[in-house]
This record gives sequence, C-alpha cells and structure tokens, in this order.
Amino acid sequence: MRKSYIIRGAQVLAIALALALLAACGGRDALKNGTSDVAVANAPTTFDLTVAADKNGQFEYEGATLTREDLAGHIRYLTEIGKPAHTILLIAGEKQKITNAHVAGLAGICRDLKISGYVRDNDGHLKVIQIVQ
Repeated sequence: MRKSYIIRGAQVLAIALALALLAACGGRDALKNGTSDVAVANAPTTFDLTVAADKNGQFEYEGATLTREDLAGHIRYLTEIGKPAHTILLIAGEKQKITNAHVAGLAGICRDLKISGYVRDNDGHLKVIQIVQ
C-alpha cells in the first residue's frame, strides 16, 4: 500500500513537470500573435504616449506604476482636458521585458478607447497591435 502512494506521487510530479515545461516553451512566440510588423514608411515618427513594461503586467508612465485601468483612466483624462492621445507606444522597461500580459492589456485599452497601439518588442522591432473587433 505504501508503494502505491509513492508511485502515484511520482506520476503526479512527472505530469506537473511536463505541463510546466510545455507552458514555459509555448509562450515564447505568443507576443508575435497579436502584433504585426510596421513598414518603415508607415511608422509614426512620434507617439502621443510612451509607456514602459513594468512588473505583473503593469505599465510605467512618467515614473509611476499604473495598472491597465489606471492607464486607461489617464488617457480618458487627457481627452477630457483637450489633449487626446491617438497613438501609444509600449517599450521594454528597465527591469522588465514586454510580456503577453502587457500586449493584451494595451490591446484592450486601444480597443476600448479607439487609439492605435504600437510595441517596440524585445528585439527592437516596431510592431502595431492588431485589434480584433
């Protein structure tokens, strides 16, 4: 009876390790799924807002860490005071690379507020966020 618990525990551990390995490998190119390259001729020369990736899918803007909702609220505020943002650029932060959570959060903001979102990915390429209605 004691052997069956050990064998069962080893099986569960092996399955958990296999799932963790698959999850770690599967997200590597996921950043490319929601974006597409921007032709140099079509790339904006300036952006209304530039935010950096921060921990836990948050954004860093002018020294402040903002959640997705906070950033959307700030963009709405800018519109209310007559300084609307039409383009937003996401770049890698000093300590944090761009993750799928950052792209998904920015895509949601762009969809909700009808603005154009761009990402300067971890390799330095400029990509536009594709919004699916």
